[in-house]
Amino acid sequence: MDLTAWMEAQRAVIGALLVDPEHCAGEIFQKARPEHFPDKALLHVYDAARGLWMERSPIDAVTVLNAAGPAYRDLMADCMRGTPTVVNLPAYLDILKSSARLAAMQRAATRILEANTEAEASAAYDQLGEQLRAAADVDDLSWSECVGRYLDRMGDASPADYLHWGLKPLDQVLQVPLGKFVIIGADSSVGKTALALQLAYHMAEHGRRVGFFSLETDAESLTDRLMAEKQVAGIAIPRTKQKALSTADYTNAADVGTRSDKVPLRIINRAETLEQIRSLTVQHGFEVIFVDYLQLINAPGDKRWDIVTGISMQLHRMAQRLKVTVVGLSQITPPDKAGSKTLTMDDLRESRQLKHDADVIMLVTPDNAFPGARKLTIAKNKDGKRQQATYLHFDAEHMTFTPATRSHLKEVTGQVIMKDLPDGEGGELPF
Repeated sequence: MDLTAWMEAQRAVIGALLVDPEHCAGEIFQKARPEHFPDKALLHVYDAARGLWMERSPIDAVTVLNAAGPAYRDLMADCMRGTPTVVNLPAYLDILKSSARLAAMQRAATRILEANTEAEASAAYDQLGEQLRAAADVDDLSWSECVGRYLDRMGDASPADYLHWGLKPLDQVLQVPLGKFVIIGADSSVGKTALALQLAYHMAEHGRRVGFFSLETDAESLTDRLMAEKQVAGIAIPRTKQKALSTADYTNAADVGTRSDKVPLRIINRAETLEQIRSLTVQHGFEVIFVDYLQLINAPGDKRWDIVTGISMQLHRMAQRLKVTVVGLSQITPPDKAGSKTLTMDDLRESRQLKHDADVIMLVTPDNAFPGARKLTIAKNKDGKRQQATYLHFDAEHMTFTPATRSHLKEVTGQVIMKDLPDGEGGELPF
């Protein structure tokens, strides 16, 4: 590493601060942090100036010298002489941050090489993963800059980059970019894991790097379910369970194996803490992660309400900072009697924070009148319309959901549907 450039950048940032504090102080204290100054003398001057800034006291060469002490007079004078202009301050700050990250990476790599146990190496590896992503800077934009960015985005010819769900009722309503927090809520045995697997595989098959974190089901069972899906191999679950695959099944499975390297999907078991989920997300560069399910994450706290509230807030923050879409599965609190009340966002189990943090909430419920039918409600959609009464048909043998119309349900169940059921994608509610 070129320590000379780092040292010069430190001196230039301090010099800019002293030469033109009116225009530079805000940017410097927003973007530069103490760990960016390995030179202890320069760090002392930075801390003295930052102390004045936090107290809203005037900052100039005289006030900073008074706060730092007379022993730093010559150093401050050298920094000011070496920085005749502050025009290049953004470049100085970039060198400062990049050099600090590189130094941290090298220290973590050294700890990995010198580790005596797997646990020590793993801890150092996690720290290295954190350094591999640039720390997100706070955006502090004028309205003019916001409008300029908007016009730049609108003038970009590339298409909008939203997730593709693979189910028409969802693709028509949900325009979800990376960096969002999505919740799928359902009671046990309704099929939320099967739905999540179907969505995850579709996204991976279309080029997204997807991680499926399962805290409840082992990888072999998840593989069986995926191989049953019609979009994958279409091998019915009973034939897999009985090891009674036909020649066609073996051919389909082999075809899936041939294509598997082109489907960037990873199934992860035993990642039970937020730290492990975050670390593996960084390590593999996931764009989308599914967590099955949120209430099983091991997190600190004495009461379940506080624990799940913390999980929700941390996953939401992780989605924003890592620019990864987090799709969390959630158990719901079922009504006392079947059909006694309509499922809502407030029924997400153990914390209403989930309702507040999520950008999108999908609720899946069975319909006892129509075996195999599932009602999908988009109860929350921050960037679009909500939707109710979308019906999906669930093929349990193939673990596959497909959109269901009135005529489809009648064909499947042999029943005449007497209540109001949408033919297509369902009704819409206001934003």
